[in-house]
Amino acid sequence: MGIRLGRNIPPTVDDHNIFAIILNTPNSEKLEKEIKETYPDYYQISDNCFLVSSPQIADEVANTIKLKGPDRIEETSGVVFKLNGSYAGYSYQSLWDWMDLKHESRGVKF
Repeated sequence: MGIRLGRNIPPTVDDHNIFAIILNTPNSEKLEKEIKETYPDYYQISDNCFLVSSPQIADEVANTIKLKGPDRIEETSGVVFKLNGSYAGYSYQSLWDWMDLKHESRGVKF
């Protein structure tokens, strides 16, 4: 595990945003499958929390993984949050490495 202080990431023109997907449904195998197939470079924080990188907006991510919209997977619930580039906490080094990689792909160096 590693400690990381908060960061403020400047926006770029063609951002690949980072989104947190938090699933509320206990048995979300179908949603998990959609996340893993649609965003193969996802990072799974816990059984119900994933990070993905995409140029989409939160609403589009939710529709793409079938969390909402006309193709919504029945009896599932959860939320999609766009991360704003400022974060802090104590977690596995692999999480910080994943976040750094995504930010560096946007031209942000640490």
